[in-house]
Amino acid sequence: MSFFGTLVVIKACIAAAMPGWLREIIGVKNEETDAALGSVLTLSDKNLQSRQRAIGVHGNRVEAKEILRQDVYAFDQSTTSLLELVSGGLTRELLQVHVLVPGGLQQERAAQMVWRDWIGILASLIKLLEVAIYWKHEAFKLCLVSGCCWMFFLCTSVLLQAIGLSREYSERVREYEVDILAGDLPTPVKAGGCFKLLLGAPQNVRQSRLWQAAWAMGSLVSTASVLAVYMLLGSQDRKVVMEWIGFQLLWLVLRSVFYHWAEGTNRVTHNPILLKKPWKDLDPDLRARVRGLVQALSLYQMHVHPRCLYCYEEDARTISNGYAPMLEFPLSEAERRCNKSITVLISAVIGDTLLSSACFVTGSNHATLDLYDTCVVIVKIKDAEIAIPAARVVTAPAPTRVVDVETASELLTAPKGSTNLGKRYLTWWYWIPCGEDLWLEMQTTDMQILGERRAKILSGEQVTKHLASGMFYISFSEVSQIAKTVTYSRMAFKAMQTLVL
Repeated sequence: MSFFGTLVVIKACIAAAMPGWLREIIGVKNEETDAALGSVLTLSDKNLQSRQRAIGVHGNRVEAKEILRQDVYAFDQSTTSLLELVSGGLTRELLQVHVLVPGGLQQERAAQMVWRDWIGILASLIKLLEVAIYWKHEAFKLCLVSGCCWMFFLCTSVLLQAIGLSREYSERVREYEVDILAGDLPTPVKAGGCFKLLLGAPQNVRQSRLWQAAWAMGSLVSTASVLAVYMLLGSQDRKVVMEWIGFQLLWLVLRSVFYHWAEGTNRVTHNPILLKKPWKDLDPDLRARVRGLVQALSLYQMHVHPRCLYCYEEDARTISNGYAPMLEFPLSEAERRCNKSITVLISAVIGDTLLSSACFVTGSNHATLDLYDTCVVIVKIKDAEIAIPAARVVTAPAPTRVVDVETASELLTAPKGSTNLGKRYLTWWYWIPCGEDLWLEMQTTDMQILGERRAKILSGEQVTKHLASGMFYISFSEVSQIAKTVTYSRMAFKAMQTLVL
C-alpha cells in the first residue's frame, strides 16, 4: 500500500463511514463514493431532506420480508449496471415488472471471483519486503508504522472475504434482496415519467455495519500512519528515506496494475436472467413486493410534500383490501330528512400520496395536481369497513393580504402546492358524498381525524355558502370543485385496487 495518495483514501473512508445525509452536509459526497455506495436516505425516520429529486426507491428485504425503505439519489455502479439491462418503455400504459433470477453459472462465476480476490489479498504480502528492509536498517519505528496500516486493511479484507461480505453475489448475501422502482419519479406538484421496476436485485454489502466500521477505523489508522511516517522520515538516514520513496513508487505502480486486473463492482458478471412479467402473471409474493414499492414512493412524496410530513401522520402507509368500496356514504332516510349531524367512526384514511403513487405505477393518466386533494375515507359501519372516495383540504388562517401581481386583485383562494406556517395552525376539512346532492362535512381536532367524529349533513348549496364564508383559505370555492375532486378520488382508488386484486 503506497502512502502516495493516502489522503484520497482517508477522504473515501470518511465518506463511506457516514450516512448519506451527513456525507452531503460536510462536503465529502462525490461521484466515486456514489458509485461504490449509492446515495440513499431512509424513509422511516429521516429528518433531513436531500436537495435533489429522488431517482428511485428501495425496498430492502431479508428472506422475502421487507425491513427497510429508502429513497435513492444515486445508485451504486453494480445496481446501475443491472438497471441498464431493464428495458424502460416510453409509456406507462401497462405495468411490467422485471424479476431477477440467478443465472445458470452464478455459483461457478462467483467461485472464480472469490479465488481472484484471495490471490490479490495474498499478493499484498509483498509489503513484508519493505518492512523487512526497514528492520534490517534498524528503522524500527518506521517499520512498525509502515506496516500497521497495511496490516489493518489486510486483516479487514481477510475477515470480509472469509464471512462472505466482500461481494454482492456470495453465498452469505444471497438471501438479501433489494426491490427497486427507478426512473422519473413524481412529486406532489410535478408529474413523473417513465420508470423501471426490478425485483430481487442483490443488496449492496458495502452498506452493512461491518463495512462502515472498517471504513471508520481505516480512516483513523490511515490518518495516524501518514502523520507518524512523515514525522519519522525527518530523523531517518538518507538511504532509508530514498528506499521509502522507491517503495512508495513501486506500490503505486503495482496498485494501478492490480486495479486494471481485478474484477470491479461495476460490471454485471453473474450472468443474471431478467424475466419480464405483466401484473396478471405475478404470484402473490411478487405482487406484495410491488405494493411495497408503491408504499415507499408514497412515503417519499410525504417527505417532499409542500404540506409537510406532519400533515400525513394519520394517513395509511400500506395498501389493503380488507374493506368494501362504496361510492357514497349510506345515509338512512331519517338522517337525510333531519339534515343536521351524525356520528361517524373513521378507522383509516388513504391520502393523496398513496393514491397518486398507485396511479403512477399502474399507468393511470392523471395530472399530479388533480390528485392533490383526493382521499379515501375508511368508515366503520356495524362490523364492516367501507371505503368511500372523498375530498379533503388543509386550511389555515388566511394571510393579511394576498394580491395577484398581474390583476392587482386580492386572492381569496390558496393555489394548490402552497406551504403553511406549521401544524398548530392547520385543520383538515373532509367532504364525503352521500348522494342526492348531500355531503358529510368534517374537520380534524389537532390534526386528528381517526375515531368518532361529528359530521354535518349539508346540501351542495350549503357547502358552497360555507366555502364562501371567508373562514377557508383553500383552493375550493364551490361544491362543484369538490365533486370533481371526488371523481378523481374514485378513479385513483380504482387504480389502487388493481394492485390488490
